[in-house]
Amino acid sequence: MKGKPGRPNPTARLVEVSKGSLPQAEGRGVGHRASRYSPRQSPPLEATLAYARLGYRVLPLHPGEKRPHGGLVSHGLKEASREEAVIRAWWGREPRAGVGLLAPEGVLVLDVDRPEAWEGLREEHPGLLEAPRQRTPKGGVHLFLRLPPGLEGALSASVRRLEGVDLRGMGRAYVVAAPTRLADGRGYAWERPLVEPEALPLVPSGLLQRLLPPPPPPPREVGLGASPRRLRAILEAFADRVAAAPIGQRHLTLIAYARAAGGLIPHGLDSREAEELLVAAALQAGLPEREAREAVRWGLEVGAQAPLPLEEDFGPRGAFWAKGLAQNPAPSWTAQTRFWANETHQYREPNPWGEGGEGGWR
Repeated sequence: MKGKPGRPNPTARLVEVSKGSLPQAEGRGVGHRASRYSPRQSPPLEATLAYARLGYRVLPLHPGEKRPHGGLVSHGLKEASREEAVIRAWWGREPRAGVGLLAPEGVLVLDVDRPEAWEGLREEHPGLLEAPRQRTPKGGVHLFLRLPPGLEGALSASVRRLEGVDLRGMGRAYVVAAPTRLADGRGYAWERPLVEPEALPLVPSGLLQRLLPPPPPPPREVGLGASPRRLRAILEAFADRVAAAPIGQRHLTLIAYARAAGGLIPHGLDSREAEELLVAAALQAGLPEREAREAVRWGLEVGAQAPLPLEEDFGPRGAFWAKGLAQNPAPSWTAQTRFWANETHQYREPNPWGEGGEGGWR
């Protein structure tokens, strides 16, 4: 049947867009209706609004480039938004602007810049194939994953612990998103469409352990047995470090010492005692209780899988440790804390725009 004169033909639309539909190279969106929405068919504004509806902040980029559009967002990443009126105003002024996508705090984006690095990751962690991923112009991929509760803020976008892989998202570093095209005509495309942050798969635990800062270094040799008094003294020492952690390093310090305390559980440390003492120390440092408790429980669970080696004669030394225990020369806790201070320095937060070098623009 033909449509009546003057009325639009509903089949005449070239692009079908539903809430949550995004530019894709192939496949269907997880949890969303199939769409014919492709990078060449969709204007940046349409894609940007779809990202915002899913729960991701966006910002305009200079046409053909990866950097924020200074004429529209003079403060760069700080102005990323989900507000429809703001987004329409940006692309109303510059319809050719590229799309910068900022994942929220609990979402980790793995920026895998080399095909061989992606091949190695997917062989080691096959579950990554289920994660939303975007193909970059150089053949790399962006993988979107969810961090476990309590680990928001535990990773830094400036850390490079996997060769060929950078950490983006987490509310601190954006990625360039489809349908953006660079000056040479190459563009970004979704191989597996993006979904809401809460629907993303979790980071595989084995991969997460490689990304987290290491726990404080253990003594040099493994020994057997540990008295409750000795374990309590070590735990109290860990708690002292958590309580004294400065702003900007509190969450990282808590995670590290919770993992270290977990390594004492196989020696006989009571996990409930460890949890309460470390949570109390985190509260003293100024962390919210829910965040602290989730981080401690995760750290204890992970740490218990890797027992801390304890020398037979290892004991606390110096004012840092509990009083009344015999002192001994090995190992030097001063050297250990110096090592930990150096390790922590690597994981300090990057600049808030996420634009260090090429850091925020992959």
